[in-house]
Amino acid sequence: MEGGESVFIKKLEKISDGINTVISNIGMVLFAILIVACVGQVFFRFALNHSLSWTEELARFCFVWMHLIGASLLIESRGHATVTIILDMLHGTARKILDIIIELFILFDGAVMLRAGLVLASKSHNNLSTAMSVPMSIINISVAAGGILLIIQAIVQILVLLMDKDYAIKEGPAQ
Repeated sequence: MEGGESVFIKKLEKISDGINTVISNIGMVLFAILIVACVGQVFFRFALNHSLSWTEELARFCFVWMHLIGASLLIESRGHATVTIILDMLHGTARKILDIIIELFILFDGAVMLRAGLVLASKSHNNLSTAMSVPMSIINISVAAGGILLIIQAIVQILVLLMDKDYAIKEGPAQ
């Protein structure tokens, strides 16, 4: 890579890593809330013989948010479930082109999620959740948030692939 491209890629990767750190921390908080809500529900139901009406809903909402924003974490590490039989047969420029096409599909998926999430959130802002009475748009906007994160990470990966002249040397079998 040339000097300017190398610096640009390092900055992109630093931004991507920063986003991933924030999303990981948010995910850990959501997971902790989910666990506390579930354990609390079990304790109240079986130890105190009194069921809390809102804990299941809270756990479900945390689960949805955690997974939709967490999906972007796997893009950089290529951790999503894939069938790699074709990828493993390709090398050099052909592999790079296919990797870019895959990232374009992820980008498209993120754009669809962003649009659908915004539409869903705008149509559900007057609806309240059953147990906690929070606007459903707060839950439904998670689709759009996940879409934005997919778009950002896919763009970073596409730019890294396009600017990486040593890609054919560094590549190996898909993970």
